[in-house]
Amino acid sequence: MGEEILKGFIMINVEPGTEKAVHDCLEGIKGIREVVPVYGERDFIAIAEVESISDLNRAVLSVREINGVTNTQTILGMELKF
Repeated sequence: MGEEILKGFIMINVEPGTEKAVHDCLEGIKGIREVVPVYGERDFIAIAEVESISDLNRAVLSVREINGVTNTQTILGMELKF
């Protein structure tokens, strides 16, 4: 078996007017594979693919340090086994 990859979905709110700068910063964070601008209660969903919870934690902490980010909520993906 190959290495297990954890997938985290980081939902992000930003201050109005900071969307472009935040988006550019998000794309540079280690472990974040995709940044999706969305409509609704959140402004972005960043999809992280990492090897450990510690790596996901580092990515989330990096997101929270970006100027303009006001709130985050992270959901950890799960693997269904049948």
